[in-house]
Amino acid sequence: MKLRNESYENFYVQEKLLTKKEHYAYLKKQQTNSKFFNWIILKNEKEVGYVRLLNNDVSIIVDKKFRDKNIGTNTLKLLEEEAKKIGLKKLIALILTKNQTSKKIFEKNQYKLKQLWMEKEIN
Repeated sequence: MKLRNESYENFYVQEKLLTKKEHYAYLKKQQTNSKFFNWIILKNEKEVGYVRLLNNDVSIIVDKKFRDKNIGTNTLKLLEEEAKKIGLKKLIALILTKNQTSKKIFEKNQYKLKQLWMEKEIN
């Protein structure tokens, strides 16, 4: 939850800080979803990030203090191996255009831009 809240402005779907109640409700809901997987990323037994696979959508969060140390790339490679084991043939990453950190990780690992999504709030 801490990592999600520190980076929420870069998330595709999270638009505000999560409360503990919301976070635990999300995790509880996903317990029955056979297409949801999540892991804590450890480095030297210290929690440095989080990775989630939902259907074929990948999300990676690395603590700011541990970025630019290939943790995201190494995690993505491990995740790809796990995805193969469960029979996935393709992974996607929904990334906000302003999230250059995520864009860099996925491009570095041969993910290709496939679609642009434009939207406008029309209150």
